Amino acid sequence: MANFVLFETTESIIEILWDIALAFFIVRLAFIYFALAFTSGAAITYVAYNYPQLTPTTHKLVTPQSEVVLAPFLLLSSVFWAYVVVTRCEIPRVAGFRLATGGVALLFMVMAEAAVGLGLWEEGYGNWMGERVGLGFCALLAAFALMPTVLMAFEAKSGKKREDKTWHGHEEKRIIDAVPTVNVSDKEKRQ
Repeated sequence: MANFVLFETTESIIEILWDIALAFFIVRLAFIYFALAFTSGAAITYVAYNYPQLTPTTHKLVTPQSEVVLAPFLLLSSVFWAYVVVTRCEIPRVAGFRLATGGVALLFMVMAEAAVGLGLWEEGYGNWMGERVGLGFCALLAAFALMPTVLMAFEAKSGKKREDKTWHGHEEKRIIDAVPTVNVSDKEKRQ
């Protein structure tokens, strides 16, 4: 009979729980970023295809001209929503964290595009996915995934971190001055 030891692991339980919480945080941020970008992209595409006077929908080139016209708007949409998510959710300036967030959002976006493509294929629009998947579309998806990380280059650094200072509103006060200390002789004098 094998002995089962629950808490004898190489990593502590707190580290494992922290990793799980961090994974949920990344998935939540990625889903928010994906949902905002996908919804606005769907709205932009809806307007472009239902109002053909705004953008022409056919062209003799490989990709429809409307896709070329829509690409800058979709890119600006992903820049805007990446900025909103980064600032509102206060995503830290860690490249790995932001790459993971963008990568999971890309996974959500690819799954959503595949679901939309499958739905349109069943409705009789089978050539839509063949037209949609191209170099330009892949470049848009790559830009979408990298956008949270690219924004790090444009963010201002919050200041030089000093070791002996606190950063909770008392920036000019030393830690020793911020936390009162009472020694034994002071304690006897107070009584």
